Order: sequence, then structure tokens, then C-alpha cells
Amino acid sequence: MRKRIIIFGATGSIGTQTLEIIDKNKDKFELIGVASKGNVDKLKAIAEKFKVPYVALFDNKPFSLSYNAKTFYGKEGLEQLANLDSDLVIMSISGIEAVYPLKISIERGANIAIATKEIVVACGDLIKKWLKKSKSKLIPIDSEHSALFQLINSFRKKNIEKIILTASGGPFWNKSREEMEKTKLEEVLKHPTWKMGYKTTIDSANLVNKGLEVIEAHFFFNFDYNSIKVMIHPQSIVHGMIELVDGSIIAQMAYPDMRIPIQYALFYPQRPKIKWSPFDLKNQKLEFYDVDYDKFPALQLAYEVGKKGGVYPAIFAISDEVLVELFIKGIINFKDIVSFIKYALESWKEFKEIENLEQIEYIKNWIKNLIKQKVGYNL
Repeated sequence: MRKRIIIFGATGSIGTQTLEIIDKNKDKFELIGVASKGNVDKLKAIAEKFKVPYVALFDNKPFSLSYNAKTFYGKEGLEQLANLDSDLVIMSISGIEAVYPLKISIERGANIAIATKEIVVACGDLIKKWLKKSKSKLIPIDSEHSALFQLINSFRKKNIEKIILTASGGPFWNKSREEMEKTKLEEVLKHPTWKMGYKTTIDSANLVNKGLEVIEAHFFFNFDYNSIKVMIHPQSIVHGMIELVDGSIIAQMAYPDMRIPIQYALFYPQRPKIKWSPFDLKNQKLEFYDVDYDKFPALQLAYEVGKKGGVYPAIFAISDEVLVELFIKGIINFKDIVSFIKYALESWKEFKEIENLEQIEYIKNWIKNLIKQKVGYNL
């Protein structure tokens, strides 16, 4: 019997690679629903190719298909899609809006392969509450968290002393802070090892992405922040490591190809004999460096935010989402992203804990207004 799959974020990088795997394994998977925030032309092309019966577009732009399909729109459309009976939900739609279909998918008891780290960071406490009342299981798609998921499940937690996330360092790990801060968008988008969407690529260049992943790792694996370490690994071959109590270090290695962790999540708990990028140890150069926190202050800030908990991870994640959009539009400079995140965190004087999704919406609107006052641009 084929797994029934819904993909939120079908037109993005994760969604596109997920579709590639499904296309090569049609005997294993049935694609019953796809959703996108925008990019209606690509969404239509996907729907037409796979003859997907249910299609949702967050943007309210009506579209038609050549076959009989049910179409949904807006936030309600994402929620309607999430309510469909499926075996696995791929959650890779960007932005905080993904939390609404995620909540419904959890309440419905679906297993969820999740790549949208912003909602895990911003809404982690809420997600844990929902999961306690559900049979739903979260399977991480991020290469680092997929690696740790596999490693941690192979050992007793009491024997694991530390988990180690690797970071390529992006295009600037071996450049000065001054060079990094003066950079333009086209330089930021030249990631040396991974092909990713705009936001993740930008976040990887200043290590905001790794900061989000540290908080995400705390959520997924319940390790204290002092037991979560980050190391610069320019080759992006080692995706995660665990250090055991006897000092041994166990690593998961693969070429930087997102189809590998996506495939793991799709087939979980099975592991298929399908090799996308066969790995050869011969002549491999593996380097590891400590993070320069003076050059990458976002990572230190993320640790501080994670330890404070409550509302602060949400402010960190949502501020970054807003600021990256402004950087892409040329409204702010690259160096402003981290300094404005810090400004938002320092400016917050309201509630300390998040108890409902209305507060998430309030935080997002508050941040937009704060940044508008700061830069004079209305999002």
C-alpha cells in the first residue's frame, strides 16, 4: 500500500527534491496534496504532472487546471489541505504561516517530516503541547537534524554527552568580518556546498541558520544548550556527530545532497537501497574549526535566546524572517540583519511566554511595526 503524501512548500527547494524522489518511487508514494505560498505557475505545473487531486495556494490568486481537482486558497486553504487523510505530511513551506497546517496535521495524528525550522523555533512550546495529545511523530528533514536523529536513535541517551552540529560557514567563514559586512546579495547567495532557497542561503552566510538549528536541536532532542556544540566544517560531508561519555565521537557522513535526508524521512522507519550521491571516503579532506563568535555574533545570540526560552526564540526567528525579506529587497544591508534582530529582542517588554497562536501573530505584527519605524519601510 502506497504512502499518501501531502507537501506544503511544493515549489521550493525541499519540495522540488521531494517530488523528484516521489517521481522515482511511484509504487511507494501517492501524492494527494500540494501547497505553495506563491509561484502559481510552478504549482500548476506540479499539479498537472502528478495529477494531484488537492491543490492549495496561500496567495489568493485563482487558477485553473486541465483536470478535475479541488483548489484551496489562503490560510484557510492550507488548513483544509492539512485536514485531508494522509500518511505523511512534508512541512517545508517557508515562514511562520506553516504553523497553522502543522497544528492541524498534529491534531489529526499524521506523521510530519519537517523542514520549516522557523515554526519549530518560534512555536516549540506550543508544538510540544500539541504532540502530547497526539500520535503524530515529527521527523526532521534538515541534514544536520536528520543526522542527529539517526545517531541518537542508535544509542541510549544516557551514554551521549554532547551533540555536535556542523556548519559550512557559508561563503564568508574564512573572510574578515569587515569583508562579510560589506557584501552584496549576489555574494551572500553563493553558498559553497549547498543548493538551497534564498532565505536559508542568506541565513547560512551569517550563521543565523545555525543559531535556529541549535534551538531546533534542543527542541527535537531535549539536550541542554551546554551540551549542543557547533563546529565549522567547510566540506559539508559530516552532517552531525555525537560525543559519547567515553570520549568517542560518532559521525554521520554523506555528500551535501538534500535528497538523502528527504528520502530518509519519506521512507522512515525503513531505509531503502537507493543511492543518490554514493559517498567515497577516498581522498576526502575533512576539516573542523571552532566558530569565531566575534565574526558570527548571531550564533552566540541564538544560544542566549534559547536559554532564556519563552517568547524570545519566537522574536529571534520572526525578526529574521522579516529582515531577510528587507535585505532581499535592498532596503537594509546584510550586516543590519543580526543587529536588528538584537534590537528587536532588546525592545520587547511585553508577555514572556507563548500560550496561543494569536500571540505569534501579535509578535509578527509588532516586529513589522518596530522595523518599519527603524528603516522607514512598510512591509
